[in-house]
Amino acid sequence: MCAIFGILGSCEETVRSSLNLMIHRGRDFQKIIKNKKAVFGFNRLAIENRDKNIQPLKMGEKLFVFNGEIYNYKDLIKKYNLNACTEIETIAELWDKFGVEFVKLLDGMFAVAVFDGKLYLFRDEFGKKPLFFTKNAFSSDIKPLINIVGKKINFEALSEYLAYNSSLAPNTIYEGIYKLPAGCYYDGKIKRWNDFERMVDKNITEDIAVNKTEELLKKSIQKRFMGEVEIGSLLSGGVDSSLIVAIASKFKKIDTFSIGYEGYENYDERKYAKEVAKYLKINNYDVVLKKRDFFKSFDAVLEAMGEPISDSSFFAAFSLAKNIPLKVVFSGEGSDELFLGYRRYEEYLGFLKAYLPNKKWLKKYMERHPEDIKEWEVFRRFFADEPVFRGINETFFQKQINKALKKRAVEVNYQRFLKGWGSFDFTYFDLKVWVGEVLLMKLDKMFMAHTIEARSPFLDRNLVNFVFSMPEEIRGSKKWIVKKIAEKYLPKEIVYRRKKGFAVPFYEWLKEEKELKRIIDINRKSKIFNEEYLKEIIKTGHKRYKQHIWALYLFSRWYEKEFL
Repeated sequence: MCAIFGILGSCEETVRSSLNLMIHRGRDFQKIIKNKKAVFGFNRLAIENRDKNIQPLKMGEKLFVFNGEIYNYKDLIKKYNLNACTEIETIAELWDKFGVEFVKLLDGMFAVAVFDGKLYLFRDEFGKKPLFFTKNAFSSDIKPLINIVGKKINFEALSEYLAYNSSLAPNTIYEGIYKLPAGCYYDGKIKRWNDFERMVDKNITEDIAVNKTEELLKKSIQKRFMGEVEIGSLLSGGVDSSLIVAIASKFKKIDTFSIGYEGYENYDERKYAKEVAKYLKINNYDVVLKKRDFFKSFDAVLEAMGEPISDSSFFAAFSLAKNIPLKVVFSGEGSDELFLGYRRYEEYLGFLKAYLPNKKWLKKYMERHPEDIKEWEVFRRFFADEPVFRGINETFFQKQINKALKKRAVEVNYQRFLKGWGSFDFTYFDLKVWVGEVLLMKLDKMFMAHTIEARSPFLDRNLVNFVFSMPEEIRGSKKWIVKKIAEKYLPKEIVYRRKKGFAVPFYEWLKEEKELKRIIDINRKSKIFNEEYLKEIIKTGHKRYKQHIWALYLFSRWYEKEFL
């Protein structure tokens, strides 16, 4: 894990100052190299081969640098008889053998840059490691590129942010700065090297699904122990993180870390984490996020985000990471999306199975009686024979975006994430958007702000490909496969405890501190949103618009920090 930066030309000072802006991503070593046409730089967080500082790597006039972990690099060295002993040397040797096709051999999380006559950029299939770029530079963080390109809001990205809590690759909130989509590479144009495929294996039974998933999850956790440093795990007390910790503990005893909120039991899962730790006989350390610290850390969290991402759990993650004395932790992201763990998936499954005559009459009725609520919009889509599911984290729907932004609103392209795969559309869409653009960026940005690498065992290529091969009726929903596996490792009261989610009591805190008026005050300076609609949202409050309010508040604070 580290920071990478590069620029075409010979401006070494730009590279050095850019690396210094990202020193939090790696404090162990810094190096800059160049050839006649480009300069590459690197900040290192030493985890594997800690005594070998050879990044960036120069071979002739070729330059190589990467951020992340390649879990199978030793296997690749043996298989292809490579003259290499580190990950970056493995990448360079594979590049010489296979060109851009080398990336398909890598098993890990990575952002790779190569200069060989021209610039090439590569990103792993989940988007675990960020990679931003302009026409002549690339970076692990967006901040150094702002210094090159300048600040101008991308209103297509703002529409995406309102819909999905974040801009969607290749957009960022800034015009002229792009992020490489997961599973893609760039050689002057963005091209795809990997995508999730749906190839059903009808031979998979329920027993096979459970046993194979367990086997693949064990292998995923085992390979993620790679490194020469102590590894811990986040622990909420929910089934996903608890199962990861339980399996990981079979290989090595690990310390676990949890967060809670004093006075907000509905949000606090620390007691469940303690129960799991006690059962597994491992250490658990907890952190309390208080209202005072929430507001005090706001600018620091926005700085670590780089661009606005409206998931309140970023603040919990930032606070938790600040108190973890390790370089690597495991986390449970991906299980809900792979095995349909969210309650709302059940609601959307109902629409897939539903048949209703007289839809046209009902569609006309809905159009004559419009309501500014998600439930109304969902039924309108159903009656209009439009795709009902458009992401588990959809917040503002298009009509609301148009109302909020008026002439600056842009139609959000959700269709690119729908494949016609039934309930597997839920998984595909959410791996691309909710997981890729929000959850994985939380893990990278909030933990790397404190120089910690987070690893997600559920998001393993082999495991995900297996899930996509399951017949729909076998995969089912409600995470039954994960829970069945977990019964072997944990008490049933932990396995079947009702899900809470990694939430923060932001709305209560915003109201208590009378912060909601700040949305209006800042908008009067930015003139971005329709003020009357903002007032309507704030007045109606959390019953209808809780997530809308958080998206507007966070954007307002970001805008104030960056432009006012």
